[in-house]
Amino acid sequence: MKIRYISVLILFLLYFTGFSFAQASKASDSEGEKLFKQNKPNEAIPVLEEEISAETASAQAYNFLGLAYYQLGEYEKSVEAFSKGLKKSGTNKKILSYNQGNSYYLLQDFESAVKSYGLTLSADPNFSDAVLNRANSFLMLKDFIRAKSDYEKYLELEPENEQKDSIEMLIAMLGSQIEQQEEEARIAQAEAERLVEEERLMQEEMERQRLEQERIAEEERKERERLEEEARKERERLEEEARIAREKEEEEQRRIEEERRAAEAERRRKLLEDVANSLHDTNSTNMTAGSEDILDYDFESELD
Repeated sequence: MKIRYISVLILFLLYFTGFSFAQASKASDSEGEKLFKQNKPNEAIPVLEEEISAETASAQAYNFLGLAYYQLGEYEKSVEAFSKGLKKSGTNKKILSYNQGNSYYLLQDFESAVKSYGLTLSADPNFSDAVLNRANSFLMLKDFIRAKSDYEKYLELEPENEQKDSIEMLIAMLGSQIEQQEEEARIAQAEAERLVEEERLMQEEMERQRLEQERIAEEERKERERLEEEARKERERLEEEARIAREKEEEEQRRIEEERRAAEAERRRKLLEDVANSLHDTNSTNMTAGSEDILDYDFESELD
C-alpha cells in the first residue's frame, strides 16, 4: 500500500514540476536552431540533421535536435541525438546528458536515466534538477535508499522550493518504506540462513545415512564372507568325513574280501582234505597181514 502512495506522490511531483530542459545561448543561431526556437520542431529536425551532416551546425545543434524529437514524442530518436552530441568534441556534455536522462525517463528506461543524470552530476554536483530527476528514477527502480538520499540533497540545494512539503512527505514515506524493506530483508536473511542451516542439517543427515548404509553394507559383506568361510570349512569337514568314511568302507571291504578269500581258501583246503581222506580207504576189510603183501624196501626207513 505504501508503494502505491509513493507512486501517486511522485506523479504529483512530476505534474507540478515537470522536466526542465537545459539549453545554451549562442551569439548567432543557425537556420535549424531558429526554427526550433520558433517552436517548429517538425521543420527544425530535417534542417538540423542536414546542418549536422554538413558540419555547418554549432555544437548546440545536437541538443536542439534531441529536444525537437523530444517535443514530438520520438524519445528514442531524442536519445540518439543526445548520444551523438555526447560523442562530439566541444559539446556541452552536462546539458546533453541531463536532457538525455529526461528522454530515457519517459522511455521508462530508468537505469539508463540514472546513468545520464549521474554523468551530469559528475560535471556539476549541485545541478538540483538532475538531482531531483535522478531521485525520481531511483524511486521508479524501487531503490528507496538512494532515492531518499537524492530527495534530501535536493532540498539542501533548493530549501525554498514550493514542493518542499510534498518532498518532505515523500522522504518520510521513503524512510518508513526503507525500514519495512530492512525488516523484510532481515526476515529474508533469517529465512535464508534457516534454509542454509536446514540444508546443512539435511546434508549431514544424508551423509550420516550414507555412512550408516556403508557400515551396514560392510558388516553384511563381512558376515557373508564369514558365512562363506564357515560353509567352506563345513564343506571341507564333510568332504574329509566322507573321505575317511570312504577309506573306512574301502578298508572294511578289503578286510571282508580278505576274510572271504581266507574262508574260501580254508574251504578249499578242507575240501581237498576231505577228497584226500575219501580217497584214502582205512576200512580193515581192505587190509592184509600176508607176506605177499609185504613190500621190500631197499632203503632205510626215514623214520627213527
